Amino acid sequence: MNRPELRQRRPISKEDDRYGGTQRKSRAHSSDKWKTAACVALLLAFVLTPVVIILTPSPIDPVFFTLPDPPAFEGVLEPNNLLHKSERIFENELLGPESIVADGDHLYTGTADGKILHIYKGEISVLAKLGKEPCGGFDNEPTCGRPLGMRLNKEGYLIVVDTYLGLYKVNVATGDHFQLYSAETPVNGKKPRLLNDLTIAEDGTIYMTDSSVKWDRRHNRHQIMEGEVTGRVLVYDPKTQEVAELINSMSFANGIQLTRSEEALLICETSRSRLLKYHLKGPKKDSLEVINNNLPGVPDNIRRSSTGGYWIGMAMIRKKNKFSFLDYCADKPWLRSLIMKVISLDLVLQYLPKYGLVIEVDEEGRVIQSLHDPTGEVIPGVSEVEDKDGVLYFGSYNLPFMGRLYLQRYKKQKPS
Repeated sequence: MNRPELRQRRPISKEDDRYGGTQRKSRAHSSDKWKTAACVALLLAFVLTPVVIILTPSPIDPVFFTLPDPPAFEGVLEPNNLLHKSERIFENELLGPESIVADGDHLYTGTADGKILHIYKGEISVLAKLGKEPCGGFDNEPTCGRPLGMRLNKEGYLIVVDTYLGLYKVNVATGDHFQLYSAETPVNGKKPRLLNDLTIAEDGTIYMTDSSVKWDRRHNRHQIMEGEVTGRVLVYDPKTQEVAELINSMSFANGIQLTRSEEALLICETSRSRLLKYHLKGPKKDSLEVINNNLPGVPDNIRRSSTGGYWIGMAMIRKKNKFSFLDYCADKPWLRSLIMKVISLDLVLQYLPKYGLVIEVDEEGRVIQSLHDPTGEVIPGVSEVEDKDGVLYFGSYNLPFMGRLYLQRYKKQKPS
């Protein structure tokens, strides 16, 4: 019987041992080199990253300013859920209905894709397009256009300010539109960069805000973080068809509204969370005063209420003992500069708590009532309130719907 041969390992020779040892040493040495290189790279990154950040120029040149401590939500600011009772209308049928005009059964608004929409009995149609295609991108927004503030004048024309293109008169029956003023025309030596809102006097004079002569609408976050004060109010004279500068040196001049007597303008100064009053007539003529220096939020547009006051929409809230991004950064220009170097502000804002708020003020800036959505689930932010006999329509610069609240169905808060 043949026995199978047993395989035996060949004894390792000195040469083999030396060769294998060399390989093992080589691999170990190579591994050590990689570890060393990784440590050096990590150390360089740790040391150089701050240097690179410091040496990288900031896109903004922030100015120092301070804000008073945010107000407590008590009295007329006591939280409620009235805004939460709103309904979302035309959801996912429009985007960014910044400003709203209600005229009987007709609604008009401008949207993020550069359109002016007409809504009648629930049907949406395009009334006018002020700019040109293509639309929908960051780069083409200036040529596509972005309609913001709008009003009906006494002749029934829709007067619209497009932040990039200028001031327009639109025939609501035909959609035909005529440019009253081009944003390419300098006013007092400066071209407007962020035309924003408007209000119309009985004689046809149009007052409009230019939020900045430095930053356009696409870079409005830069303006807010910088805190610069090139915001102003422009006035269009229908007789001469010329535009002049009426007020300047404001920080993000935004919503604007004539008082009922037309003796003064009420102006929202967004970056300072203030309400200003400019006197057009009377003993204080041509003077500008702060009538509320501590609004409970970051204000956007202002419109008359059906009960004699003025509604102000809040983009974000400011509340005592709650973190406010704007308040925290106000007196830290270095921090605002750093944030704009390394992170998207939209990303920061995305993770801030949502809270919907609108307030009603009187002509002296006193808050007389407030509507809240403490969870922000229904109305997380408001650009404008259009009050049609107690039916409130809520606009937004970025949300894909309008809000609507039949306020008369609910008990109003009483001024304390």
